[in-house]
Amino acid sequence: MRRDLLILASTLSILLAGCASHSASRADKRTNENAARAAGLRWLQLLDDGDYEEAFELEAQDFRIYRTQSQFVRLMQARRAPFGRALSRNFIGAAHIERFVGAPEGNYESVLFKTAFEHKNPTAERVILIKQPAGWRVIDYRIY
Repeated sequence: MRRDLLILASTLSILLAGCASHSASRADKRTNENAARAAGLRWLQLLDDGDYEEAFELEAQDFRIYRTQSQFVRLMQARRAPFGRALSRNFIGAAHIERFVGAPEGNYESVLFKTAFEHKNPTAERVILIKQPAGWRVIDYRIY
């Protein structure tokens, strides 16, 4: 009887420890998602304001080597500015990604927003960010 209680207690402690670590990993995931979403929104606000130079500075250092700031500014002027000002932006969802095409394995978040622009409505915006020591940094932006 005593042995059965000991086995039951051991089993329960293992299960509870597993639940606690699962809960902690879910909390970590939610924290990362919220931080990435906030960083993505800050970056999108820079685009909304036409501050493409500062938006370039918030891109991931590793990915900024592929284009200059002036190339990025010209790209955003051609790709983003024609939509006009953002009228509304709503968070749709986020997904954790460890592998991203053309990029090394890492800690990425893909954040999706439904956005209404002055000259294009509705649209979806996707911002992909990578977690770096300096915080969440943008590596990709798409408008659909």
